[in-house]
Amino acid sequence: MVVAVVLAALGRSRASTAAPVFACLASVVRWGSSSLGAIAGAQAVLGPAGWTGDIAAVASAWCTAVALVAGAPAGPALLALPFGVAAADVVAGPAPGGALAVRVLATAVAAALALAVSARLRSAGWARALDTGCVLAGALALLLAGIAR
Repeated sequence: MVVAVVLAALGRSRASTAAPVFACLASVVRWGSSSLGAIAGAQAVLGPAGWTGDIAAVASAWCTAVALVAGAPAGPALLALPFGVAAADVVAGPAPGGALAVRVLATAVAAALALAVSARLRSAGWARALDTGCVLAGALALLLAGIAR
């Protein structure tokens, strides 16, 4: 919940503020907890959310990551990077154990995507499309998490 509140505070608009809230809710529905420690433990035992579980659960993880990356704010890289890191945590897991190389690669890719989104926002036409995308992806993530449960 703390991560969702911090990311929501960094959001660039009301729509992008919704992305971390949807991400947190989807994680709570899928894993039964908002605690990073509990989610890390579940993913350490069961496997990373991005490829573990039924189709709805896996799709929920990826939609959550898309919502977080699309919600990255414009401006300094330090504002966009937490969105990429959170997206990687949702897909590959927040714990350092297990498939560490996969988690490092996922973090690098998601952070690069969040930086690209942040850079794109400097052009006027992308902000509305990204806001719509992050809300739709977040809502779909929550819906799919509920179906997977």
